[in-house]
Amino acid sequence: MREWFYCLIEMKGNFYINIGVRNNRIFVQPIFSLALKKEDLNVLKEFKKEIGVGEIRIRKKAMLVVRGLKNLNKFLDAIDERLFLSSKKEDFLLWKEAIQLVKEFKHLTKEGFFRICEIRDEMNLRKKRKTYKNKKFFERLIEKLNIKFENEEKRRRISSSLRSTYNIRP
Repeated sequence: MREWFYCLIEMKGNFYINIGVRNNRIFVQPIFSLALKKEDLNVLKEFKKEIGVGEIRIRKKAMLVVRGLKNLNKFLDAIDERLFLSSKKEDFLLWKEAIQLVKEFKHLTKEGFFRICEIRDEMNLRKKRKTYKNKKFFERLIEKLNIKFENEEKRRRISSSLRSTYNIRP
């Protein structure tokens, strides 16, 4: 990958892990995004062409989004972590660890899920929103709702992408 792409990632890129509750399910979804002004759409198209994956969205800004295990694997193959110069490297390494946990289906266990929550809490420390939900929130939620993690083998069969869900049982 071209060196100037790393500058873009370090300045405008975002490695994050989306974790939440929707329709009585907990979900985990690592995502990479790169947002630029609409006028720089051609730069995003060139970036997408270089890495071979991603989806470009145009709203207030033009944004390249990479999600899904296959796409994230291709993205990781294209990135050389040694070329990062800023603190973005630490976020990238943590994010990469979370993806590895998902690849190994460790996110299907309580320990693996909480490790991903810890990783998420350590990432992007300067950018937490007021509505951010940390690991302690999910620990309390799982305890309060008495969430049971499904049998790993059963989940392995139905987990077709990086967006993995857990059934919540009251």
